[in-house]
Amino acid sequence: MSPYSTDDSGPNAVRRIALLRTLGFVCALVADSVVAAPPYLTGVVDDADSQVIEMPRLPGMWQRQVAWLAPEGSTVAPGDLVVRLDPGELIAQEEAAQTDLEQRRLQAERRLAETMLAILDAQTAVIEAESAVRLARIDAEIPAHATRQLDHDQDQLDLATVEQALARARATLADKEEQHAEAQPVTEMAIARAEAHTERLRDAIARTEIYADRAGLFIHGENPFTGTKIFAGETLPPTIKIAEVASRNALRFRFWVHEADILKVPAETEIVVTADAIPSLAIAATVDWTSKQATARDEWSQGGYFELLALPAEAVPPDLIPGMAVMAAVKQ
Repeated sequence: MSPYSTDDSGPNAVRRIALLRTLGFVCALVADSVVAAPPYLTGVVDDADSQVIEMPRLPGMWQRQVAWLAPEGSTVAPGDLVVRLDPGELIAQEEAAQTDLEQRRLQAERRLAETMLAILDAQTAVIEAESAVRLARIDAEIPAHATRQLDHDQDQLDLATVEQALARARATLADKEEQHAEAQPVTEMAIARAEAHTERLRDAIARTEIYADRAGLFIHGENPFTGTKIFAGETLPPTIKIAEVASRNALRFRFWVHEADILKVPAETEIVVTADAIPSLAIAATVDWTSKQATARDEWSQGGYFELLALPAEAVPPDLIPGMAVMAAVKQ
């Protein structure tokens, strides 16, 4: 008869109870080992004071392509070109903006020249009208008894006519001067806008080439959407970390912890860090910060991963450099 028989009498019942107890004990051990299993921390050596290079927010396209990156792990100096982005349509836009700017300047010069010429014509008309008034006033001031009444009346009429012409000439001059005064700031504003737009595009083109501002190791960033290292040819949105220039000035450890283990490593937890390349080297560290939200890393496993930062509790050996892969376990 099978030991799994449902017969509760005799030796079979004794064997079945013993087997169930054994299975229960094994399950309890497995459960205890799962619960007590230390969290798995994997990460890298990180520089807290590194030059972080992010995808800039440039005019036009929302995303930009990384055209070139300095080699991963290469040593760079201040002023070295480390990232080049594809400018895309920016060059064509800058050329079009420059052409538009030149056209606006020519139009402004032509418009201001036309208004100045109109002012000069109006000033000439005023001078001529003033001269005509002076001459007409001389004739009009001849006493009536010294000339014929018809001539006297005509002189008075001529004086009134040229005085009206002078008033119109002065009004025209004032109108032309006002038009010139109004046109100048409007024209200058339009040119200033065109200049600012052109300068903005030039600055955007300049920002497609990014230089190191310090000496250190050049480390490629990680694509948050794929979890892999960023490489030339990738297209990324603004603010994504492309790379960093790191030194040993402020070393720390950056880990990624599975969401099932994050509660096991709260702040102030003491951990022991080992480098993949130097397994014999162990460094004590203390958890300093954990992220509030998990992100997916499908290349590792299902579920989310929290970011964790740990500060070394002792001097970091010179063998550890930024970007080096490390692991950690909770200090027992």
